[in-house]
Amino acid sequence: MSEIAAGARGLRKLYRLGTEERYGVLWDTLRNAAPWGLLALVAYAVARSMVYAAVGKPFWFDEVLTQVICRQGSFSAMWGALKRGVDGNPPAFYLVERSVAWFIPNEHVGYRLLSVIGFAATLHLVYVFVKTRNGGPRALLCSALLLITPLFTLYAEEARPYSLVTACIALALVCYQRAPAAPWVIGLCLSLILAALVHYYAVLVFLPFFPAELTVVYQTKRVRFGVWAALLVAVVPTGISWPVLMWMKQNWGPHFWARNAALNQVSATYAAFFRIESPWGTAVVGLAILMLAAGLVRRTLPTDATEGMPKAPAAERVLILGLVALPMIGYLVAKITHGPYVERYFLPTILGIAASVGYALGQVKPKSALVAAVFVGLAIGSQEFGFWRMLGHWQRPADIVAPVANLAGITRYADLPIVVSDVGVYVEFWHYAPPELLRRVVTLPDPENAVNYSGTDTVDKLVIALKSCEPIAVEDLAHFEAEHQTFLLYSNGSRIDWLPARLAHDGNQLRLLDRQLGGSAYLVELKAPVRGTD
Repeated sequence: MSEIAAGARGLRKLYRLGTEERYGVLWDTLRNAAPWGLLALVAYAVARSMVYAAVGKPFWFDEVLTQVICRQGSFSAMWGALKRGVDGNPPAFYLVERSVAWFIPNEHVGYRLLSVIGFAATLHLVYVFVKTRNGGPRALLCSALLLITPLFTLYAEEARPYSLVTACIALALVCYQRAPAAPWVIGLCLSLILAALVHYYAVLVFLPFFPAELTVVYQTKRVRFGVWAALLVAVVPTGISWPVLMWMKQNWGPHFWARNAALNQVSATYAAFFRIESPWGTAVVGLAILMLAAGLVRRTLPTDATEGMPKAPAAERVLILGLVALPMIGYLVAKITHGPYVERYFLPTILGIAASVGYALGQVKPKSALVAAVFVGLAIGSQEFGFWRMLGHWQRPADIVAPVANLAGITRYADLPIVVSDVGVYVEFWHYAPPELLRRVVTLPDPENAVNYSGTDTVDKLVIALKSCEPIAVEDLAHFEAEHQTFLLYSNGSRIDWLPARLAHDGNQLRLLDRQLGGSAYLVELKAPVRGTD
């Protein structure tokens, strides 16, 4: 309450002062109100994510896979499904998801709650990290910056591990900032271990911690054995999981859904993280690197910016520089290992950019920081106005089922089976469709044809594996064509929707019945098989 009273007194003084003095008083008011601003930010993020998760956002393919693994009867059944290739995350992720979801009847909230909590924790941890060097108002601005990134707009309400991994890395940053005190070193180790336990590729995010600690050795000529032990122990889960990673690469690697790494993907990653055009992505990362590099070569910062705040040591700046450069590191790793480049594996880069913004704001006067805050506030306000304006137009679970249900309602074709040609869409449909409709609908995954016509077989392999633990209507393509000369087909034209192209290539007739929202309905008549002569 004393902070609120102090803020009120500051506002009363504001109109009795000159321009520069007004900025000073306003800055003092913001400094007192920053903790309350953070509380409001976290409360809004949680409320918005919970509303969206509960009433507006159906599970998509990957989230259905999360739920399928979680609802297996025992740990051995869960592990068996993972070994068959139903999904590709460590078992610990599904155990914690299952533990939380068990208490919540609404599946959309239950399976997404960890991600909601993860983002809320990330907001708080970024605030703590930046506040240590640059004060509360700048820390609040850096936390608010996260609201215009995919961490909030996509992954804060998704039943996947990315929000949780980012929260773990944010906690590791706070702990590393306070090392080598023993409790913080233990926290560093545990946070990194948890990140590795919920996502295999979190180990890539560990890499910047090692050059940061080497910087400590170089500058102080001392080895912080506790910190090194924490970093090395955190890598152990990845070492234990190495055979699983090699199996995943062998199973999905040759024709993985993510294309081989290309340099333009790096710029596109930075752009996507802040929803700007790709060339501006290069500008953002370039500016962040320049700001961090300037801090490394300058021994002191302007004393009028963050008076009395401890300056960021070189090791901390090297760590943040490593996080900013993470997509570049990922690109190099993908090139060396001939692996895929997946943008969302590098979401902790956003933490590095937010921290670098904090360092930059620490070198400017309050007036300039206030201008930056106005721009960020306008961006968030515009985004959120658009979000709530679309409140009544969100996709619902019924919208997943509707196109196929409408096709099934054509009475003159009531005796024909319905094929959903995009196998991923079929899984989403299967999750929400009523049993009477499911009995008539099938999908036809075929990895070989998928590679020939779409270049990837990842989703087809996942759906075939899914059949081993769930009663989904997956049939062999050749067998289905032998049994059904005529059938209905629903196609959404996605990248992995290869079946219409294959049917047309083979000379079969596809007669368009209807173009529905997000797809097309066809009557398929297979050409008569060529019979041999005696």
